[in-house]
Amino acid sequence: MLAQKRKDGHDQDCNQFCAAVNGLYTACLQYLDKWMTPMAEFSPFMWMDLSETPDWNDVETCIKYLREKGVQIDDVKCFDQFTNLKKFAERSNSDGEFKGKQVHQMWTEYFERAKSVQNHSELLKIAQFVFALPSHNANVERVFSLMQSQWTKERNQLSVDSVKGLLLVQYNFKNITCKDFHAYLLNDRKLLGKISSSAKYAWAEKEGTEEDD
Repeated sequence: MLAQKRKDGHDQDCNQFCAAVNGLYTACLQYLDKWMTPMAEFSPFMWMDLSETPDWNDVETCIKYLREKGVQIDDVKCFDQFTNLKKFAERSNSDGEFKGKQVHQMWTEYFERAKSVQNHSELLKIAQFVFALPSHNANVERVFSLMQSQWTKERNQLSVDSVKGLLLVQYNFKNITCKDFHAYLLNDRKLLGKISSSAKYAWAEKEGTEEDD
């Protein structure tokens, strides 16, 4: 299309269009670079995608990083566990089905195959730290959306703990049917008592505190 326009004598317009497109792409790349820079901090954990056989030097770098963050890893135990992980990764490299899985699914399979938690306790700490990092803000946005549906003008006296409880139920029990959840509630009389009480309201909580004083 541009070639035809140039043949028709619109070179200047074509040049302006190309310059605008290049400017747009450049701006997009600069934007992505700006927001990806903070993620460079987590580059020591790249080996955890298991796309290649892991190397102990990479794991050691992770251990040092986590210690600085207050996460204690027993490097002696971790080395023994890493040996098993390395064998597992080498065996799985030729498994097309395994390589097609998402990273968290690969690690889940590895942990499930272990005979006991003692065989992967230190590696589990590393995995828990990494997979606790949100890759996007969709989950946060969902929590805000759920909170708005609960904290309404008609229900603005709910305590913070009650709202927190409602959000935890909505978010973590989203895959359970209403029938199963109903059965779950009926089997927990203590929980039913709390649900039917007025303690979930901020005014009741305040009155209880004043009575104690």
